[in-house]
Formats: sequence, structure tokens, C-alpha cells
Amino acid sequence: MLLRTEIGLDAAGIDTLIRQGAQDPQLAERIQALREAGLITLGVVATDDEGKVLGYQAFSPIQLNGEDLNWVVISAAVIDPQYRSTSLAKDLLFEGLDSLNEFSYRAVVGYQALAWLQEQGFTSAPRLTLETLGEQEIVVYPLEEQGAAQHQAVLTLPNVELTELTNH
Repeated sequence: MLLRTEIGLDAAGIDTLIRQGAQDPQLAERIQALREAGLITLGVVATDDEGKVLGYQAFSPIQLNGEDLNWVVISAAVIDPQYRSTSLAKDLLFEGLDSLNEFSYRAVVGYQALAWLQEQGFTSAPRLTLETLGEQEIVVYPLEEQGAAQHQAVLTLPNVELTELTNH
């Protein structure tokens, strides 16, 4: 298995994985819209020897109080059902965190799978709120900004228009 940054040729395999693995066509449409808008800061894929995408982790820019402070949010995390009992999700997450750190991103925000993210070293950030989700709990993984979880701010997720859902 190979873990690497996604390339353009991976788009179809990522779409297939999301539609079949996550069984969430809206997530597939959102990722497509983020990609088309240039709002995927980093995408990491796991592929088998034939190039089939078995896992995908995407990160998108997020604003704090309307400012871009080099923070990102986990915008997708999908694993092929056959690999969910392995360490693939953790491996993809840390491959992404390492790459983001190398590119001087300051922090990573998560708002789904919170218990799992906290097991991976994310910290609860009770003073951060998501503009569109209100009281949703948020966790943060500091990269360059060690006090990231102590910030008080309203976070704005990337906004994209979703087209009518399609069946691919």
C-alpha cells in the first residue's frame, strides 16, 4: 500500500471510494465542489498496487474571525470498508499532518469523529465555534501554533455551492 499526496488522476477513484465507502453522495458532491473551487489544501490517498484508492483524507482552508491564519479543517476522511479495522485511517491522518506541518500550516481543526481524533492527539477547543454549525464541539491539532486550542474565534468553513446530486 502506498500513501501519497493526491494527484489529478486520483479524482475518479476518490469519488468512487466516497460514494461506495462512505455511502454519502452529498460528501462526494462537496469534495468535488471544493476541488473545483481550489479549496482542497491537501489531499492524501492510500492506494493498492494497481492504483485503486483505498483511503482518502482531505484538508481545506478555514478562517478564524474572517481571517486566513493558515489553519485547515478536515473536510473528508474515508476508508474502504475492507480496511476500516486496520491502522489506515490513522496512517492517512498523520501523513496529512506531517505534510501540513512541512508547509507551515499552523493548526488542524476537526468537528467529526471527535473521540477518535482526541485519541490521535487532537485537543478540545471549547472557545472555538463553527459559524454554520453553532454549538458543535471542535477539536484542534496544533502544528506551529501550540496554543491553538486556547483561541477564541468563530471559524468559517469553505463555502461551495453544491450542484444537483448526480449518480455516477
